[in-house]
Formats: sequence, structure tokens, C-alpha cells
Amino acid sequence: MSRYYQKAVLIISFAFICFQLRVKAQDGCYHCNQDSLTRELQSAKTDEEKIRILELVIDLRLLHINIGTIRVEENVLVDEICSDHIRQLADINNRQKVKDIDAYLKIQEAYDFFRMKDYLKGQNAISQSITLFDRSHKKIPRLLFYARLSYNAQGNQEDRILFFQDKLKYYLANGPVENVASCYHAIGGYYLYKADYNLAISNYLKAAVIFRDFDDQIYLNELGVIADAYTSWGNFDKAREYFGTAIPLSKIKNDSFFLTYQYFGLSEMNRNLGRYEDALNITDTMLLYSRNFPDYSADAYLEKAFAYIGLKNLPEAMGNLAIAKRIGDSVNTKIFSAHGAFELDYGFAQYYAAIQNSKKAGEYLQKAFEKAVLVKSNSLQLKYLRELSLFYGNQNDAKMTFLYTKKYFELVDEQDKQQSSFKIAQYENEEREVEQKNRIYILNNQAAVQSAVIKKNNSILWGSFIAILLITTSLFFVYRQYLMNKKTLLSLRNTQRQLITAEKMASLGELTAGIAHEIQNPLNFVNNFSDVNRELLQEMKDELDKGNLNEAKSLSNDVIDNENKINQHGKRADAIVKGMLLHSRSSTGTKEPTDLNALADEYLKLAYLGLRAKEKDFNATMNTELDPATGIINIIPQDMGRVLLNLYNNAFYAVEEKKRQKPEGYEPAVSVSTKRMGNKVEIRVKDNGNGIPQKVQDKIFQPFFTTKPSGQGTGLGLSLSYDIVKTHGGEIKVETKEGEFTAFTISLPV
Repeated sequence: MSRYYQKAVLIISFAFICFQLRVKAQDGCYHCNQDSLTRELQSAKTDEEKIRILELVIDLRLLHINIGTIRVEENVLVDEICSDHIRQLADINNRQKVKDIDAYLKIQEAYDFFRMKDYLKGQNAISQSITLFDRSHKKIPRLLFYARLSYNAQGNQEDRILFFQDKLKYYLANGPVENVASCYHAIGGYYLYKADYNLAISNYLKAAVIFRDFDDQIYLNELGVIADAYTSWGNFDKAREYFGTAIPLSKIKNDSFFLTYQYFGLSEMNRNLGRYEDALNITDTMLLYSRNFPDYSADAYLEKAFAYIGLKNLPEAMGNLAIAKRIGDSVNTKIFSAHGAFELDYGFAQYYAAIQNSKKAGEYLQKAFEKAVLVKSNSLQLKYLRELSLFYGNQNDAKMTFLYTKKYFELVDEQDKQQSSFKIAQYENEEREVEQKNRIYILNNQAAVQSAVIKKNNSILWGSFIAILLITTSLFFVYRQYLMNKKTLLSLRNTQRQLITAEKMASLGELTAGIAHEIQNPLNFVNNFSDVNRELLQEMKDELDKGNLNEAKSLSNDVIDNENKINQHGKRADAIVKGMLLHSRSSTGTKEPTDLNALADEYLKLAYLGLRAKEKDFNATMNTELDPATGIINIIPQDMGRVLLNLYNNAFYAVEEKKRQKPEGYEPAVSVSTKRMGNKVEIRVKDNGNGIPQKVQDKIFQPFFTTKPSGQGTGLGLSLSYDIVKTHGGEIKVETKEGEFTAFTISLPV
């Protein structure tokens, strides 16, 4: 081995080891400490080190959701420090290519749009970033959360559900499982907006199962959301069960955000149960944890106001309503968002109703309903419509009572119509659940196997260094073999293309033979009438020389009649030639309305005439049974014509072969039938030849398989026919009995 080659081997081996270490670092550092990574970044010397650390820092942000910091209303998409890291990656990318730089830059672009409150463009940038990250199977649950919030900011719930249902299908099939969890959470939120608590809770539960394994914080959030949803659904026992699980875990984690959120939900539950003193005590506890979360402080004071109204302590109720309004206005809290309902106007309505100020109570109820319509919250709209109907009923205002009752039932009907596609039998839901759980189980197993392999590789990496050197020396020979194999493969592909072309040319030859036979008749007429006209014109000239005008006119009329016949047959020949060009040209791949019966009949005749042109003594009975109900369907006529021509040629070949064996009383026959069957049509081509032997029936659609003698077939006809039918969304089947018949049936969608 030369010194140069030895040096190359060492360089390649070192690069390989560095690459392996980097890959394992990316896969194994999802629980790294951000501060330690930041310190490591400050001491990094090379661009490669900086890229590795910057990607890890950003990827950690994309994995861990940190829901307490997510507020679209405050224009936060990613932390400023993450934004700074993306800018650093962009600077390095000017010197050295960063793998996922386009995806990272799309995050920054979305962040900039959010700061300008352009949520639509921000959403588009997020979606593009997600698509780019999906190519490398990146774990991006946080980014998916931002996509959900950007849809909320636009009030666009219908596009939100379509986006996340599509992403859920992709991640269930391709992973990673962390992204599956975010999709379930987003889908659950959609159904919460739609007041479909059953589906909302089901999806939140699926998300919680996955989040529990990799993100404790968001798992606590899921438990709180599930408890809230059960409260809204009216199942207080289940709500109490989930609050009972979530609050102790949050205390262990010492997480003030989730304690705030869960005490808020617990207070709301007790207030709905009429336990106003308990609700007040819980909100006081909630205020101890909500100092850093002003929107939840506003919720706490509003909850206290509701409790005081229930206790008939109206001065305290108004005082807390005023505080809740001041805090809510300062942070622009909406009536309904990803963090729940802030029913301030409903609180004022309840207060004014309690002091018997009907006018003010009605105005605030109206305002609450209008805001609920604006954010498209079905649950709040239904609640306020019911309250408005009862309010005006108590006021003896029949007109307004009827108006809001009517709107209530219209919304119920609309919601029922929107949810009709989700009314699925329990068994089917269970089947889907099992399938989804199996997919997640497989993905988890794959992740576990991958993790085990990584640990094993790390433990033996340095011990394998010498082995890698030896393996590297063989790479040269492997590469040489690879080039030879590649050359052989290219040669095989060229041969395959030539064979396919030969098959197409053979079909074209059969078609041309039939058309040539057809075109001969009009050409014979043209030639014959041309000869007759030449004689008539000579006679007319002689009569004119004699001055016999009447006879000359009579002859000219004969010439004109003959010219008309020449023109007629010339047009017939022209039509046949144009038809030949139409059927023999390469397929455009564009479907067009086609009379299937006419196509089947035309190609049957052409196939028969083509065989007759080669075998003068060939004869066979042709039976057609074409269903008029078949009508016009959308197909690629050139491609489907090739399929039919191939089947007809095979049928005529089969009956001709059987005829040569001279069985007693045998009459060759080929039959073609079409039939409309609901939303499908069937074409059946049957012959009474020798049939297909049992041992080869499974091979007839395989490329290059043929039962014909060498030189008489490429073995591609049925294979190409099978592919063409499949591209039309149909199927082709064969039915045969050895020694008696063969029938091919093509089924096509209408």
C-alpha cells in the first residue's frame, strides 16, 4: 500500500469517526443543559463545533415546549436567544453550508411576521419550516404548537384541523412520535372550540400518553386541559380525578405556571358546583402562584367575582370585576384562547342581573355573545345564546326570546352537521385506536432500538478504530465493484427500454397492417374513377370538336359525378390515415371523454384485419355484445387502445394455434363484451383457444414472460397492459380453463 493511500485511509477514518460522534450527539443530547451548551458555544473555535452546538440549542427549544412562555397575543414565536442563534447559523452558512439552514431561517421569518402581527404570513413560514424539517425527521413539537397558535390568531379553525390531521397521518407513518403528540393536542383543541368534548378529551388523552415519556411539563398541561374539558362537559367526578393527579405533580415540580392553571380550573369546577366558599379559597391560592402570569391573575379575580355573586356579596363582586378588567385590558386578554375562557362581560352581566339592572345585564350579555362569535367558540356561543333566551324570557320579550332560541338551535344544527363525519361506530373507533397505538408502539420500539444501538456504538467506538481502518482499505475495491455494477445496471435498463419500444412497435405493426387493409379499398376507388374520368374527358373533347354540345354536357356530368366519388373516397382514406396517426402516436397522458364501445369495436376490427394481412387463410368468428349503458368515460384512448389491441392479438393468436392442431369440429371464435356495473364498466375479451396452463398462470403479468416461441413475442404486452389499467384506477383479471378458453376482464371506474 502506498504512503499516499495510507494517508488517505487515515483521513477518511478520522472524518468518519467525527461524523459518527456528531450524529450520536444530535440524537443523544435532547436532555442536555442549555446553560452548559451556551458555555460550550462561547469556547468553540471552529465553524463545525459552532454549527453542532447551535443546532443542538435550537433543536432543544423545538423539542421542549415550555408552554408557560407561549403567547401569540404577545407576539412571541421563539425566544430572542433562539432567534440570535439562528442568526449566528445564518452567518456561518455564508462560509460553510449548514444542513437545515433553510428550515431554521423560516422560523426566524415567521418570528418577524408575528412581531408585525401578520399571522397569515407567519403561519405560511411555519408550515414551510415544518415541511423542511420533516425531511430529516426532526423532533419539532414546539414548532407544531406555534403553528396551532398562529391558526388561532387568525381565527382559522377549519384550516387548522385539516393541517394537523394531515400531519398526524404523516407522523404516525414516519415518526418521530414526539411530533405525533403535538398533533393530537392541536386536534383536541379544535374539538374544544367546537364544543365536542368527547373528541377533544380523547385527543388530549392520546397526547398525554406520549408527552409523559419525554416532556413532564407539557404532560402536566395535558392533565389540566383534560380536567377543564371534563368540567365544561359536566363530568365533575372525572374533572376532580384529573385535578387530583395534576396538582400534586405540579407541586413536586414546583411549577408555578401549572399550579396557577390547575387551581384556576379547580376553582371554576367548584363554582359550577355551587361551592362558592371553596372556589374563593382556591382562587386565593391561585393568586399566590400567578404573580408572573398577569392573564391568569385576571382569571383569578374574575373567578372571585363569580363566587361573590353566588354568595350575594355584590360590592366584593364589583371590586374583583374591576380588577380583572384592568389586568385583562393591560395584556389584551381575549374572551377565548388557547389558555381557556375569560368571561369578563358575562361576569358583568351576572352582576347587573343580581342588582336587577336588566338593561345593563342585557347589554353585557349581548357583548359577550358578539365576542364569542368573533373568536368562533361554539361552546361560548351556545352558552350565551341560552342565557340570552332565558334573559329575554324573564323580561317577557317574546320577540327577542324567539330570536335567540332560534339562533341557538341553528348553531346546534350546524354543529351537528359539521360533526356528522365524526359519528362513527364504537367498534370502528376502537379499530383505529388499535392501529394508531400499534404505529406508536412500533415507533417507540424503533426509538428504543436506535437508542440501544447508539449506546453500544459509543462503548465500542474507540475499540473499533483499527477495524474501521481495515474496512476503509476495502472501500476502494467496493467502490470499483459499485461502478461496474452501476454500468451493468445502466446496460440492463437500456435493454429494457429497447424491449419495451420493440413491444410498442410490434403493436403498432399489428395496428398498421389492419389499417393498411382498410385504406386499400378507398384507394382502389380513387384509382378506378380517375382512369374512367380520363377516358370520359377524352370523349368529351372529341364531342366538342364535332360541335355536339349536348353529348359533351352529358359526359361532363358523368365526370362531375365521378369526381364527387373520388372526393368521397379520398376523404375516407384521409380519415383512416388520421385515425392511424391518432392511435399510433405516443400517449399524452391526458384523459378525455371516450366512447368505450366504439373504441373496443374499432380495435377488434383492426386486430382481425392485421392478422388477415399476414395470414390470408385465417378466419374466425367475432362476437360483440356492447352495452349501450357503458356510455362515455374518461380514459387515455391511445393507452387503452394498446391494451385492447394486445388482448385481441393474443386471443386471435390463441385460436389460430388451436386451429393448426386441427381438432374435430373446432371453430375459432373471439368475443368482446362491455357492461355497466354501478360506478364501474367492464370489458371482457374471451377466446376459445387452448387456455393458459395452470403452472404459468401466476406469471402472465410478469415483464418478459411469454409462452410464444422465441422471436414471436417480447413478453411485455400483458405487463404493459396491467400497468396501463392500474394507472386508470382499474384492474385486469384472467379466467382460463386449459384446453377450453381464456377470458380477460378489465374493470374501469366511471
